[in-house]
Amino acid sequence: MFYRRFKLFMGLFLVLVLGGELLADTKGISERFMTKADAVVAVVKNKSLATDARMDKIIQTIDPLFDFRLMARLSLGKKRWNALGEAKQKEFTDLYVKRMKSSYSQKIDAYTDEKIVVRESKQPKKNRVVLVTDLVGSDDKTEVVYKYHKSKGKQEGKDEWLIYDAVISGVSIITTDKSQFKEVLRENSIDVLMDKMRNGKK
Repeated sequence: MFYRRFKLFMGLFLVLVLGGELLADTKGISERFMTKADAVVAVVKNKSLATDARMDKIIQTIDPLFDFRLMARLSLGKKRWNALGEAKQKEFTDLYVKRMKSSYSQKIDAYTDEKIVVRESKQPKKNRVVLVTDLVGSDDKTEVVYKYHKSKGKQEGKDEWLIYDAVISGVSIITTDKSQFKEVLRENSIDVLMDKMRNGKK
């Protein structure tokens, strides 16, 4: 009887301890995200800066939160990524970030007074966290889900938990990018794709 009670006690203890760690992780991630989100909004509202300057500052602000290298790799696909040398992988990642900056810089001045609200944070796997947020405007609301992974090794200047995808109204950034890259690579080489990215065409 004592042994059974002891096992039950230990089981409950582990659930409480592990649950506490889970909540601590997701709460910390949510708080860190909102700190960065507030900083980004402040930059967007700073009309004294040119659009390009604001976009550069935004990228600098969010850089610790995002695993751009993993995003670039997932978008390109494992096989094609592995076929690149280290130098070319870095170049592709830099072009990927440049492409992202170009895409979002066009939307900066469209911002009014939308609010970012964290609706839910959950941890489906030990090394995965999902942050569900809403971008709330005066008359509409857009769901944005951020997918995090726990970095295996500490990357310089990066957080421990990093965003590797964002799903906006059900549409994944990674899936969209992968589809666009695949279309170009169907009839062209990786060099052609990189030239297009370099010139802002893809």
